[in-house]
Amino acid sequence: MITCIFLISCKPANNTTQGNKSMNQNQDVIALHFGEQGMQDFSKNSTTPVDRQPAGMNFLSLDWTPPKLGRVRVFSEKSNLEIENVISVLGTQVARRSNDGIQIMDINASLHPNEYTTSQEAYTAYTKLVHQINDKQWKQYFLPFSARIDKQDNLKHMTETMGEVIDPTYILSFKEWQDVLSKTNRLVFNLYNGDVELGISLRRTYKDDKKEQYMVRYSFENFKYAGRNAISDSDKMNSEQLKQAFETEVANNKKARKTEENNMKKEGYHIDENYIDPDIWPYVK
Repeated sequence: MITCIFLISCKPANNTTQGNKSMNQNQDVIALHFGEQGMQDFSKNSTTPVDRQPAGMNFLSLDWTPPKLGRVRVFSEKSNLEIENVISVLGTQVARRSNDGIQIMDINASLHPNEYTTSQEAYTAYTKLVHQINDKQWKQYFLPFSARIDKQDNLKHMTETMGEVIDPTYILSFKEWQDVLSKTNRLVFNLYNGDVELGISLRRTYKDDKKEQYMVRYSFENFKYAGRNAISDSDKMNSEQLKQAFETEVANNKKARKTEENNMKKEGYHIDENYIDPDIWPYVK
């Protein structure tokens, strides 16, 4: 049963698979954007109908069937991230803000092209991912109400929080990689670039004496959606009301962060006082 994890997780619903165009079964890189361009990207690369949910979310999908996996390049305002070995992409449009187009993208991928890999090959793929994160200027992102842990506590934080990275510029040595995964079975990155925040969860899903298996989930979210979604009834507000509500949210987040940072200091952590939250108001308004 365990040996089937990769195939089971990769296999999309039959109607979805049939809906995807045959061109998606090769290794051409598919460009995916947010906004209205994103709607066109999904329409161009899939014939699967839009899944319109009663809750007000519309879902657009791309799927691949092993052993042929996909490659996509997701664009933010200022950069991009290329993802290999893609199993599925789910784009989300908020129905009540349909003109905003794609606001969220969730991508499931394998860390490696084959069903299983070795520890050394997995480590090499991890380093390739981290190099790309840094080469393309994706930065550490702390949620506005969370503690700004200093990067000197990176390894300590990873082992005590199930693999949550707070210094994406640091590449673990092979030994550190093995040690962290032996305790957590995963690594988690929280990043941002321009108008997009990105969470990456890299999980080891199988391990024996000869082989290992890793899955990666990439969760992209446009700051416009994230910022407005944090404010109750934001769609009903005029520009002045939205600005006031946003400023109130920022003030409340600062209070929550101060409390959280005081708690983390008591646990022996250092705080990065120089970290400044990205200014997301230009995207929210």
